[in-house]
Amino acid sequence: MRKCSGSNEKGLTLVEVLAALVILGILFVGIMTIFPQMTLFNDKTEAKLDTMNLARQEMAKISDGSLWKREYDSSLGELPEFLSEIRIENEMANLNYLVNASDLGTSDYRRFYNNSGGDYLYIADIYTICEPFQNPNPATPPPSSTSCAEADKIKLYKAHLQVMIETQPGSGTYRVSSETYSYIPYKETDIN
Repeated sequence: MRKCSGSNEKGLTLVEVLAALVILGILFVGIMTIFPQMTLFNDKTEAKLDTMNLARQEMAKISDGSLWKREYDSSLGELPEFLSEIRIENEMANLNYLVNASDLGTSDYRRFYNNSGGDYLYIADIYTICEPFQNPNPATPPPSSTSCAEADKIKLYKAHLQVMIETQPGSGTYRVSSETYSYIPYKETDIN
């Protein structure tokens, strides 16, 4: 019989197996801590998308051109005019937006609140100063109907909407979740 003088061991020792298990365990724990964070991130992203859609829908209601029309009769001496604060308050009240006496806005805009959206609070700032038409091509003159002169048929007023969400249910403390901007087209028509 022949004896093998060299040792020919195949396989892993117990120490090598334990070291591999420790390394795999550390990697597994690291990977597993990512999943709850991903779920939290997905929930926040979903809430943000929801409020972005709510902001777009609400701004579409506010900037609906059919609300912001005025007819006047020039034969009776009536003249075109800018959008009045009374008109803004009335139209916003029709959309369930109210003025908060402690936060009226500034001389540039009126601030309105609407909390009929369940978990959300909407804050709308309607600017009382007509915005002139911003023409992206200075070579062509802007249409006269949107230049912001008193006699213009269409005048643009900036609107800013914030969708607020409660930080904790029932706390009464809100944070901005989404916001959007648009313009209110105030259109006047001479019925004469």
